[in-house]
Amino acid sequence: MKRTKKRLKIKWKNIALLVILLMCTYIVGHDVYMLTIYSWITGNMYGWTWFGFLTFLLAFAIGGEIIEYFIDEFME
Repeated sequence: MKRTKKRLKIKWKNIALLVILLMCTYIVGHDVYMLTIYSWITGNMYGWTWFGFLTFLLAFAIGGEIIEYFIDEFME
């Protein structure tokens, strides 16, 4: 009986999307941390800039789309 080696196919698109999802998660987590916990620790209140608010919304939207893509991909 011969053993055959099955090659694991790597989907590089999914790896790239996972890296982007991790970056989006970091951006959202960092913004939430700076606006809540860090303000309690230092006693200084921080707020949104327009650029920071837009990057937060963009990261949240992109991360949500990537999660929906992965859910659809795994359901197939």
